Amino acid sequence: MKTDGYHSLGRLVGHEVGVDHTRVGQDILMEHSEVNQRLASLLAFGDVDAVHREDTLYWRIVHNRQVDDLLVELIDLLISIRYAHPAIVQLEMSLEPGEP
Repeated sequence: MKTDGYHSLGRLVGHEVGVDHTRVGQDILMEHSEVNQRLASLLAFGDVDAVHREDTLYWRIVHNRQVDDLLVELIDLLISIRYAHPAIVQLEMSLEPGEP
């Protein structure tokens, strides 16, 4: 999916996630899937809508202060959960072949 304001960030469970820059900020776009619908609903506090882009359905979340605060809380919580696991003592970093 390519538009002037769109930037792909990666994939979640095989489905694209990116941001679409608008005149007033940015929207988070998550390709339609069950996992992305659940995450989008969480991030948008249940107020998520669907948009079509180039024949593909995406969940759209307006990236505002409330969403950003929730993202920060979720990241911190997920890191804490990962560190609390008795067999995992640190986050692993994976380098591509040839990277220093």
